[in-house]
Amino acid sequence: MKKILILYSTGGMGHKKAAVAILKAFQKKAGGDIEVKNIDTLDYGNSFYRFLYINFYVFMMTRGRWLWGILYHLSNNRIADSMLRRVRQSLDLKNLIGFEDMLLKERPDAIVTTHFILPGIAGAIKRYKDFDPRLYVVITDYGPHSFWLSDHIDKFFIGAEAVLPELVKRGIPEEKVAVTGIPTVEEFSREFDVDELRRTYGLDAGKSTIFILSGGFGVGPLESILLSLCSCRPDIQVMIVCGHNKRAFDNISLLKEKLNYPVKLFGFTDKVPELMAASDLMITKAGGISVTEALNMRLPMILFESIPGQETWNEELLLRAGAAERAGSMKEIPDLVNRLLLSAEAYNSVKAGIDKIRRPRAAETIVDVVLKELGEV
Repeated sequence: MKKILILYSTGGMGHKKAAVAILKAFQKKAGGDIEVKNIDTLDYGNSFYRFLYINFYVFMMTRGRWLWGILYHLSNNRIADSMLRRVRQSLDLKNLIGFEDMLLKERPDAIVTTHFILPGIAGAIKRYKDFDPRLYVVITDYGPHSFWLSDHIDKFFIGAEAVLPELVKRGIPEEKVAVTGIPTVEEFSREFDVDELRRTYGLDAGKSTIFILSGGFGVGPLESILLSLCSCRPDIQVMIVCGHNKRAFDNISLLKEKLNYPVKLFGFTDKVPELMAASDLMITKAGGISVTEALNMRLPMILFESIPGQETWNEELLLRAGAAERAGSMKEIPDLVNRLLLSAEAYNSVKAGIDKIRRPRAAETIVDVVLKELGEV
């Protein structure tokens, strides 16, 4: 029986969600013929490593976005990357206590990662003569930072054709790349009874529904966005997810009574597919998984306050395809809401852009490629 390990990191909720989508696709496709495990690399991280990938990351997303953008672009420089690569490998293996031993004990036939940890240590894994798993990288944004890249990876799965030229420019052979889309669980590509969902969530059928999503960590100026929507011309109602951000949840609980439209407030929830299906428009930052979920649901988006760096790639792809609108300032948000919800032509144009780039079967496609290369198809 073949064994496959799927690696992710809870340093970003999108990495885990992509890993879960791939795991479910393997289970559906292969059943009990293949052993598949999801592993959070941070389970092996020491206190410093966990602080770096969780606490420091959240701090940078909320208080130091400009610094994050600078570090992102500096580390993506080829010269800087060549200098950092060995250091990164050493630090990763040192701070992920027992991680390498776990891989040697599990001895998988293939390792699939939705986080850039694997490219950083791929060289160390490949040095063992009696341990040679196939290594697969699923890039969960629509742009390839150098941390995702390694000569030791057997295949890269990318979200769109537009990502391919950048990979080739960075020295990755085209035959090592498969354009599959970014994986999401199948709930984001199923058909829902929208009328029933709106009744379930207590939504008014006569109002346009706006969904505000801030990611698992609940970052972003959520209260300011809600206040800006008070000047919208359409008759609206809003659903907003705060993720794990309890302070934002409590603040919005107080604020919503002062708004001139109804608000349904959620903390962390696994009902996002239903909330998207019940919505007409989404306001979000351009997280790779979040925007892919919306693409698969054919839900038009207004992008705002995206993180400089990885989310810049995502914004550019969506805007080029006409699959979303971007608000450059808070005051532009109601203007874009008015345009999209009051003009059927503008709204349908965005939906047409979505249809050009959405790939709702990404997880299944990735699984098909891996199984074929392992000789299981």
